[in-house]
Amino acid sequence: MVILKSKHEIEAIRKACQVVAECHRTIAPLIKPGITTNEIERIFEDII
Repeated sequence: MVILKSKHEIEAIRKACQVVAECHRTIAPLIKPGITTNEIERIFEDII
């Protein structure tokens, strides 16, 4: 079954994807041996 999304839902999905993309761009250069998942989570929380 295909569930069609409204324009409002599509826009909300687009905004959420932009936040995730920004998080990935910010975090990627910081991922190195020794960084903890808690540090990564803190960075994500600061972005969001």
